[in-house]
Amino acid sequence: MKNIVALLFVMTAALGCLTVSVSAQAPKKAPDYKITNIKMVPFNEAAGNFEDEITSANPRSFFNDLSTSLFVTFEVSGEAGSFEAGRNIIIKVTEGKKIKFSKTEQVGLIGSEGKYFVPVFLYSSMCSDVTITAKLSGQKTASSIKRRVPFLCGE
Repeated sequence: MKNIVALLFVMTAALGCLTVSVSAQAPKKAPDYKITNIKMVPFNEAAGNFEDEITSANPRSFFNDLSTSLFVTFEVSGEAGSFEAGRNIIIKVTEGKKIKFSKTEQVGLIGSEGKYFVPVFLYSSMCSDVTITAKLSGQKTASSIKRRVPFLCGE
């Protein structure tokens, strides 16, 4: 019995002397994101309703539409469930040569479908071409998108 106790003591002492080396690894970065779409839906302030989406297949121009606002959604695609601090979407909207709207926002958690959406509402009374530009920052691969909607006012 003394031998078993002595053996257990020696084994316990030997295990206590062992050191475990764990190397710290940086978390795996998600692949770069990409801006995959700009969805534009006019909102008629006089009627209080959304109209059909403006697409390349269904382009629109606006003349003296002083009660038309635009609801714009920017679609960012990436690895589902990923989030990378420091990845931002930079949105700039010009009306003619004047800046109408600008915003920089952190891209949030990419949803289970591999998408994240950033909404913007552009208020009415637009009388020059509206150019909407978005780009991603904080990653190696550049991603940007640009759309234009013709607005004009006159007699």
